[in-house]
Amino acid sequence: MAAAIADTDILSTFGKIGRIDLLRLLFQKVHVAPAVYRELLRAEQVGFIWVAGVKQGVESLPLTESENREFGQLFTLYPQLGSGEIESFVLARAHHLLCLTNDRRAKEVGKISALRTLTWKRSWALKARRILTPEALARLIEEVEEKDHTQIKAKGPILNG
Repeated sequence: MAAAIADTDILSTFGKIGRIDLLRLLFQKVHVAPAVYRELLRAEQVGFIWVAGVKQGVESLPLTESENREFGQLFTLYPQLGSGEIESFVLARAHHLLCLTNDRRAKEVGKISALRTLTWKRSWALKARRILTPEALARLIEEVEEKDHTQIKAKGPILNG
């Protein structure tokens, strides 16, 4: 079981449905970059109650001085990404972590950078089939779609394997 680092978007998805425990079942540890942790704190300050459960399920991982320098270089190269995604990439590379993201642009940059990335909308859900019954996975997908106001287009392949 690999350790992972998650961005705010994917943590928000699982937080909104109260299922951060699924990430803990799938990954040895779930880390967050300092920028992601700050984003979570801001969300909590404006009243998002799901943040408390997320904070309990993740471990913040600080950046070293050299990782901060790498962050600066990547921030210049990829201005389309937020600081949370870039810090996550730097930490993923340094600590050999799997990157969990829902962001299409972050996934593309992850591929360019030869990082292992996993998105909820397809890859993660296929992995989740190992620990959830088909019925539980179908309910989970419905709940994500409803509470995260999204549509998971790959439902058929996810549910039918």
